[in-house]
Amino acid sequence: MAYKRLLVALDGSELSERAIPYAQAISKTRGSEIILFTVSIASVEQLDRPMKAYLELKAKELQSQGIKASSAITYGNVPDEIVGFADKNDIDLIIISTHGYSGIKRWVLGSVARKVLYGTSVQVLLIKSKAPQVSQVELKKLLLPLDGSPFSESPIPSIEQLIKGTGTEIVLTLVCEPPLVPSYGDHPINPTWEKHRDKLWAEAKQEASEYLKSMETKLKKQGLKVRSQVIPGELGRVAETILQAAQKEKVDLITMATHGRSAVSRWVYGGVANRIVEQSVQPVLLIRPSVPK
Repeated sequence: MAYKRLLVALDGSELSERAIPYAQAISKTRGSEIILFTVSIASVEQLDRPMKAYLELKAKELQSQGIKASSAITYGNVPDEIVGFADKNDIDLIIISTHGYSGIKRWVLGSVARKVLYGTSVQVLLIKSKAPQVSQVELKKLLLPLDGSPFSESPIPSIEQLIKGTGTEIVLTLVCEPPLVPSYGDHPINPTWEKHRDKLWAEAKQEASEYLKSMETKLKKQGLKVRSQVIPGELGRVAETILQAAQKEKVDLITMATHGRSAVSRWVYGGVANRIVEQSVQPVLLIRPSVPK
């Protein structure tokens, strides 16, 4: 994964244009080509002309910055066209904003982004509408949630390619939940269970810390700037804890693995990844493993 070709999905709205600064940032560090892309729901010449002019203008603005940029327009079902174009044109990354109505063609951006995410095998960078609008992006810090599985580690090679030579910091984060206390009604089965639980939890946190430290050491040997943290979390609130950590750390990006042409990874925690995608304020980069685990 060299991020040679980036596809930015636009509908003519300011909301969809929030994806452009992220494409610019990646292009400037990786030398990527940017393709500004839209889908016309109906092939009507009077409607196509302003949209084509709009895309060409945006492409020229990028070209004036020394970025290789072009534009393309197709017709039909919006998410299907985005996925199909990405497959046929060797796109390495689709960048798309989420949520809301707007623009010349009035895409339902939330629905389009979701269908693209679940329909493509290409990596997808989701730019969230909740985030403040920015004209320039610098990826200084990203958060990678881990759960100890090879699948959760699978984004690492792509992350290395994305941030190579940039000095971006990777924050490895693992949320350690307390063991579930068995109970009968409102009363623990064993009065001493809570002490046993605390012992088990301490052991789990120690194991998680050793795991993250080993990952941190491995990545530092590859010349990456890395820091790790184990966060004690509440039972059943892993996603919320990860999102709180992302905001506290003020990361520029959250990165996670996805199964590609299916749903987002559910990990061992249930719907953790899905909730992060839905609730995150920060952009979320979803990476398909090059070798399924």
